[in-house]
Amino acid sequence: SQFLPFLNNNDLLGFLEGSTPVRERFNADNSPNPSYIAWYKKDQALLGIILSSISHNLVAFVYGLNTFKQVWTALKMRFFSQSRSRIAYMKRQLQTITQGSRNCSAYLEKANSIVDQLATLGKPIDDQDLISYLLGGL
Repeated sequence: SQFLPFLNNNDLLGFLEGSTPVRERFNADNSPNPSYIAWYKKDQALLGIILSSISHNLVAFVYGLNTFKQVWTALKMRFFSQSRSRIAYMKRQLQTITQGSRNCSAYLEKANSIVDQLATLGKPIDDQDLISYLLGGL
């Protein structure tokens, strides 16, 4: 998501959304297509930026992919599945939270931490549900 403003500001969002499609490499007369060359240069610049900003483990994960969109899609799918797992885990933590030996303030801080993490992942918790979880954990 931090990369999107850069793409948008530089009129490159189409590389991600697909509205800037891969150009034909050659014209009908078999001559090099100038629009392909321009597309390729931008695509490779974006690919270089994204590859330089990810860990070596992730570079190995996307090895062999040749375009920015291919790499972006692969990374998105990898992290989307991790986000879903993380969301399920965080929801389960919230549903099973108990006060135990914690004081009231520490109990609420722990619950709020989980709620904040879920909101960051795009899954905010309804206030009524939160109250229900908190009362159930007393």
